[in-house]
Amino acid sequence: MRIVLVDDDELVLESLSVLLAEDEDVHVVGCAANGAEALELLGKLAVDVVLLDVQMPVMDGIEAAQRIKAQFPRIKILMLTTFADYRTVHRALEAGASGFLLKSDPTEKQVMTIKAVHQGLPVISEQALKSFSDPLVFNDLSRSEQEVLQQLSDGLSNKEIAARLCLSEGTVRNVISVMLDKLALRDRTQLAIAYWQRKSRGR
Repeated sequence: MRIVLVDDDELVLESLSVLLAEDEDVHVVGCAANGAEALELLGKLAVDVVLLDVQMPVMDGIEAAQRIKAQFPRIKILMLTTFADYRTVHRALEAGASGFLLKSDPTEKQVMTIKAVHQGLPVISEQALKSFSDPLVFNDLSRSEQEVLQQLSDGLSNKEIAARLCLSEGTVRNVISVMLDKLALRDRTQLAIAYWQRKSRGR
């Protein structure tokens, strides 16, 4: 299995290269410091799996994952990061990642996950998976955002919400746009569904 490591931290690249070298089935064939370098490297090498950090300069892991998937659809992408929040996980999977590992996960587990992803199995770290049901996701919303969300989830239009909360329709639209961005959702329907799912869980 041929792997490329992508991280802007040289120490992380060095330590991962050393640790992964201990497994005879894993061969690190290249390293890059950002997504742009990774794309250039992938155009020159035969690669099976790319380990991508999420936060990097020049081109971050999310954009890199999207471009890799478009240009090299056969290559499996595994996100390797310190972040396990809902939005990061959601964006990574939307970008085409097949797996999501935390840098804090044990090396043995990282190797097992790499092999699973190489075999076509989607894998997410348990800690990262928990973020999908993290109650703090909705707690990140301000009081006014939560008020708009409640009205929206009751089926009210922007005009009706504006009248009920003494806001302008433009303000309501902006609030909804901000909530969609915060929660990494696509539209007001997904917002309403997420709200009622949360309510059904007693959150």
